[in-house]
Amino acid sequence: MKHEVWTEEEVQYLHELKQKGHTHREIASIMSEKYKMEFTFHAVRHKAVRTKQEEELPGYKEEYKIEPDGSHKSDKLLRMSAEQKKDVKFLLEAHGFNIDSWELITAKNNIWNTYSKQDGINTLYASKITVKPKVSSFNIDNLLKKIEQVPPKYIEPKYTRDIDYLNIPLFDMHFPISDYEYYKPTQQTILGLLQKGYKEVLIIIGQDLLHNDDFRGRTSSGREIEKVDMELAWDEALKFYVPIIEMAIEKCKKVNICYSKGNHDESMSWAFVKCLEVRFPQVNVDTRFKERKVHMLGTNFIGINHGDKKKDTNLNENFSTEFPMEWSRATTREIFTGHLHHERVLDKGGAVVRRMPTGNRVDDYHDDHGYTTAHKRFEVFEYSEDKLKTIHYV
Repeated sequence: MKHEVWTEEEVQYLHELKQKGHTHREIASIMSEKYKMEFTFHAVRHKAVRTKQEEELPGYKEEYKIEPDGSHKSDKLLRMSAEQKKDVKFLLEAHGFNIDSWELITAKNNIWNTYSKQDGINTLYASKITVKPKVSSFNIDNLLKKIEQVPPKYIEPKYTRDIDYLNIPLFDMHFPISDYEYYKPTQQTILGLLQKGYKEVLIIIGQDLLHNDDFRGRTSSGREIEKVDMELAWDEALKFYVPIIEMAIEKCKKVNICYSKGNHDESMSWAFVKCLEVRFPQVNVDTRFKERKVHMLGTNFIGINHGDKKKDTNLNENFSTEFPMEWSRATTREIFTGHLHHERVLDKGGAVVRRMPTGNRVDDYHDDHGYTTAHKRFEVFEYSEDKLKTIHYV
């Protein structure tokens, strides 16, 4: 079979043979034997000459520049297809950057026509890109592998009480803007409540538990905000929640953890809850990546949503439509949201919508915009089988 279309591997092999001093005829024979198809002398010579012309294109000055901000700019003449112009991986590799170490910031490709007697007009592209070195970022696959290695911990239950329910919705904690020592009084108050035991406990985790969603100071949407130490944030959050979960397992008949998406940390908090799931196999853990969730405590409907995407005045419509079975059998319906860092209670359409306050310190954003007047506190809710009994301010 006669060879027709050159692959990148074949071109590279041609160059290697050329550098070793082989003639075009010798190269044609060697390549025909290697690839089991006919490489003619004329085809090999034509490809070698054409490639050399592309490497020595006249009239274009390639540039490489390192900017003060650490970015690198590369300007090269490249042959590429319409699809390759839009392929980030292709552009990085064509300019000599490793895709694992560099990220593309900007790219601009302009047509640059060249002419040779042998090939006529060749359409190439003047390709200009700006790149930055990648910094350590959140890799969910690597993290999950580490989570799988976390040893499970089994706790001997000692519960003696089989009545009432406890809902622990601590929203907008933003570790480590506020650290464990700052939240320790809240933790101690919750531990005191758990001491008496409950039939069932619901712990809602997420809801901007962590201030950033990666190691670059960005939120879930990629927006850059105040950068924090995420390793510290993770450690401080574990210090806070692990004793609460251990006490709940020991003193309460059933323990539930429900992950809730936040606009600051949806990936990081999800991984945090996955870690708790592996650590505490006795706990029922809901890690579904859903915007709205419901958990029933007896016949008390507990709706969960961060509140950053839809007005709380209309949330009852979503929950009654999306969870009709739970809605219909509930004697009390409450929907918990956060996000705005201040308290608001709305009784509408058969449900009480609670915009939860936070005990978090004021971060730079809220300070700059004057959002400093809300009361700093968390709330924990105690229910009987069919209604709200007590709100504990913690």
